[in-house]
Amino acid sequence: MSDRGRKSAASLVVASPTSLQHRLAPPPYLTPAQKAYWVTVVNSKPADWFSDEHELMLAQLCRHKVTSDVIAQQQEAYDPAWLTDDEGLKRFAILARCQETETRAMGALMRAMRLTQQSLIRADKAVGNQGKGRKPWQIEND
Repeated sequence: MSDRGRKSAASLVVASPTSLQHRLAPPPYLTPAQKAYWVTVVNSKPADWFSDEHELMLAQLCRHKVTSDVIAQQQEAYDPAWLTDDEGLKRFAILARCQETETRAMGALMRAMRLTQQSLIRADKAVGNQGKGRKPWQIEND
């Protein structure tokens, strides 16, 4: 039972955490680059956003991100003069296809974990919903 009356300034200064929120730590099987991205993603959301059941999907997202970065480095190092050769053109097409695959996988995982910008938009606050709630085809005659 709590004490009656006013509380002293000293009792108000003392913090008494009821439950400390912990953030999901990166698993040991990830590489250092994957762990760094893990920490970035986990810290971008509230502490209770991720729980233990998200570990596998989040780890896979980190893998795809780091793989995508490696492919991007290969694309940036690619010399446009190589496009005149059939082998160079094949290599460029493979890199582009791999990058697209990684991007699609990352997008799917991010949507599944509600990490995209679209998941931050509330339908009632979206542009276009500022009217009286009528649909465009529900025009009233004034």
